[in-house]
Amino acid sequence: MAGERARTRAVALAPVADTSAHAAAIRDANTATRHERPSIEAPSIEAPTAQRAATSGRRPSWLVAGSALLLATSALATSLALWSAAEGRRTLVGNQAAAASSAGVIVEKMLAYDYKNFDRHTTEVSALLTGSFKNEFIQAATIRLRPLAVQNQAVVLAKASEVSVMSAPDLDGNVCVKILAFVDQTTTSAKLTRPQIDQNRVILTMVQVDGHWLVSKVEAF
Repeated sequence: MAGERARTRAVALAPVADTSAHAAAIRDANTATRHERPSIEAPSIEAPTAQRAATSGRRPSWLVAGSALLLATSALATSLALWSAAEGRRTLVGNQAAAASSAGVIVEKMLAYDYKNFDRHTTEVSALLTGSFKNEFIQAATIRLRPLAVQNQAVVLAKASEVSVMSAPDLDGNVCVKILAFVDQTTTSAKLTRPQIDQNRVILTMVQVDGHWLVSKVEAF
């Protein structure tokens, strides 16, 4: 009995494990575990590749509108230039046709005359002429041609067989057209036993004055 009581007393007196040290070891282990655990970050969300490409290639709306306006302006300018060129060609062709028509009428009147009404003829023809050539014609008709026409009782008929446009240059800012005319003259007079036919080629320079085509020069060859 005495031996059991001694063993019991020995057990009771045995040192108890240090609980405070054990708790500290557990805390240290937990702390280490927390430090070693990887941190969890919020996943980054990236736009799909196709979406990024579409977004990067998209032009600002003002740039698209500006480009469209520039193209429209360029197209309009081109259209106006083409229209202006076509209108210029139409005007040139119209001027040439009108000048040729007037030249045919004027040259027939100018190269035809009747001694009986020579003065009236000179006045009518001079109204169809312009510039210095107008005065030259009046002087030549009055001083040289009229006396011979009256003396010979001459009557001359003129017919333009062909009239064509030679050129259409600019003359002192005015539109002028050179016309080549083939004119046949039939002359009867007191000195001729039968009508005389002469074939003439003349170049008339036509100038537009106040909307009318007048002759400013005549060259015979």
